[in-house]
Formats: sequence, C-alpha cells, structure tokens
Amino acid sequence: MKKFRYPKKRLSIALLAVLLTASSFSFQPGSASASWNKALGRYAWASSGSSPANGVDGVPNTFWQPSGGGQGWLTVDLGSSQSVQQIVLKSPAYGHWVEAVSVLTSDSADDGSFAAQTSGTYAFYSANSYTVTIQLPNAVNARYVRVNVAPVSTATTIGELEVYGP
Repeated sequence: MKKFRYPKKRLSIALLAVLLTASSFSFQPGSASASWNKALGRYAWASSGSSPANGVDGVPNTFWQPSGGGQGWLTVDLGSSQSVQQIVLKSPAYGHWVEAVSVLTSDSADDGSFAAQTSGTYAFYSANSYTVTIQLPNAVNARYVRVNVAPVSTATTIGELEVYGP
C-alpha cells in the first residue's frame, strides 16, 4: 500500500509559523524616516566661498565657508519635495561658528520663492558638541532648504547641514 504525503499541509503549517513570528514584532514606519538625513550627499550650492558640497558630505571636519562680509547662504536640493521639520547645523571645531541663522524652504530653486520658516541666534560650544538643532514650528513640504547666515566672518562655517522630517 502506498503512503500519501501532504506537502500542502506542511507548507501551510510553515507559513503559519512564519506569520505568527512576524506578528510578534513591532513595526513603526514613522520612526525610521525621522532619523534619516535627507540632505546627505545631495546637490548643494552657496552664495560664495568654499565648496558647498562640503556642507552635506557627512564629514563635519570638511566645511562650507562663505566669503567674508555681510550675509551668506547654503542651499541643498533634496531631490523631490520632502517633509521637513528639523535642521541640524554642525560646526567643525572650536573657533568656527554661525551666529544668526534663518531657515528658508521652497519647492522652486528661484531665489524669490523661498519662504522663511524660522530664525534665531545660536551658539556652538563644546558642551553641545558644536551642534545646533533648529526645530521648525511646523513640518513643511519643500524640495530646497536654505540656511542664511550673518554676519559672515573668517570664522563662519557650516560643517554639516542636516535636514530631518517626520
């Protein structure tokens, strides 16, 4: 007499075991995107000075430095419209800083289309690891993020411009 095997039954039991195991994990899709630097490695340009790409390369010791005098700005293209709620500025080390900062956003690269989101005076010290976090009042959708800095001096630098969103 021939024995019959039940491959479909075994497959069903294995699939059920996988599904039960997977259902015990907690998935939180929103939390992963909040920790992603949307500006990292993106195209950047600036009003003047050293290479703007240094401000978005992930290495705080390479930096963008505007030419002296007045005001300077660094803009990053996020590639597409993204939700933006937090800007992190990193200074390379002691002796380099940004004082007055304005954050502007736009969906167009046209200079006249940027809308101010927030501004303030920030201090870079060893106590905050030469890092300043700027929380926007509300999340905004934007493709371009610009940081205006003033006054510009020989010590004005942005080691990293990081952009985060919900």
